[in-house]
Amino acid sequence: MSIFRRHLSFATQLFRKYDLDYSKVPKLDEKDLKEKFVRGNGPGGQAVAKTSNCVVLSHIPTGIVIKCHQSRSLSDNRKTARELLIAQLDIQINGEDSLDAQIKRVDEKRKSAQEYKRKQRDALKKAWREREGIGKEQEVIK
Repeated sequence: MSIFRRHLSFATQLFRKYDLDYSKVPKLDEKDLKEKFVRGNGPGGQAVAKTSNCVVLSHIPTGIVIKCHQSRSLSDNRKTARELLIAQLDIQINGEDSLDAQIKRVDEKRKSAQEYKRKQRDALKKAWREREGIGKEQEVIK
């Protein structure tokens, strides 16, 4: 379920920041979907127990089933379930070319660049300390 939540949080904010290839993202055909509305579970009392606003979305060709009950709104849950299904199909069909894999690659590249900059900064600080004759003990005292 963590993959799905990651896609939701990133979909609206981070997908716009990255230069991603959207050409291979699968399109959903409504005739391939089976949609069912059930009662949700979890906290919420009567609002959850008496309304059927949990969406169970099945993709018939692949057999992927998505259950979404992230809000009390049926329309929001329907939209979210479709986004989650597209994300899961993208991962299953495209693998290393999926949006999730592209984001991971960009994040790793960004992290390695930050690590390189940190090492350079540490080396400059060490060289400055040696040049000035400052030891770590003297820094702590001041």
